[in-house]
Amino acid sequence: MKILVTGATGFLGRHLVKRLLKEGHSVRIFKEKGADSNFSGETATGDIRNPEEVNKAIKGCEIVFHLVGLVSYWSKLNPLQYDINVKGTKNIVAACLANKVAKLIYVSSTVAVGTAQGLADEQTPYNLSSLKISYCDTKFLAEKEINKGREKGLNAVILCPGSMYGEGDIRKIRSDLTFDFKFPFNLLYISGGLGVVDVEDVVEGLIQAWKKETKGERYILVGENLSFYQIRKTIAQALNKRPPFLCLPNWFLFLLSYLFLAISFFTGKKPKLTPEMVKFNKINFFFSNEKAKRELGINFKPFKESAAKAVKWYQDNGYL
Repeated sequence: MKILVTGATGFLGRHLVKRLLKEGHSVRIFKEKGADSNFSGETATGDIRNPEEVNKAIKGCEIVFHLVGLVSYWSKLNPLQYDINVKGTKNIVAACLANKVAKLIYVSSTVAVGTAQGLADEQTPYNLSSLKISYCDTKFLAEKEINKGREKGLNAVILCPGSMYGEGDIRKIRSDLTFDFKFPFNLLYISGGLGVVDVEDVVEGLIQAWKKETKGERYILVGENLSFYQIRKTIAQALNKRPPFLCLPNWFLFLLSYLFLAISFFTGKKPKLTPEMVKFNKINFFFSNEKAKRELGINFKPFKESAAKAVKWYQDNGYL
């Protein structure tokens, strides 16, 4: 059985490929030209936005794990984000149907679920359009493409993980650790909160969604629902640093975000903070994981353990 993994060079993708190879599966990865994969196995090189290259990558595969997605909260990248997240998923669906793929497992996000007064679940209607955050909207629209494929007979499962933590997350080296936890930034936190999950638990969810007789289902993968203060406090403890104590008000963050945008306009570099990021601080993105625990049998790890593993990996690899 041949398995294709898109997004295999990313944080989650690397963990998934490692697990699949450990179990003895035949894996083909789909990656962009020049992307560093450290993978010696079968590789298909191409662009997720190119239907022909996507079809060629999927040809001969029975199972597809679609992980590719552009995570960005910078409006300058909105057109590219739409092309990758929505049109790219549309290409995957079309190729899966054309090649009679047995099952597609798509990694969406909790931002595509919507919010509720208490805990949102898989049936919560999407209600974030008014925020005008491209990442949320494009992940929601990508799920619509999956559902269109289902209507044509595609066997597909959607997984919606929260914010992932664990070993090997290069993305957070430049944010949560080497910048945010240096004095005086380590003393600051913001309002709001979200669901977090260990990357290994997400991999387990992917594997179980594939192996179990699930068809047309959607699962939220969240280990804990934490405030941003709790998240930063836990990471600070893992770093043996003082926990934050000063909450930055949203009005200040909005002003700061526009200052970063102005600087970005002249430098062309990605801003550290954007208005889209600040909008998240007004909402608690909290979710129920009962369906995933019940139907996929996942025992989610506590965030404290995920943070500790991440910090140890950074230290062992000379990043801290």
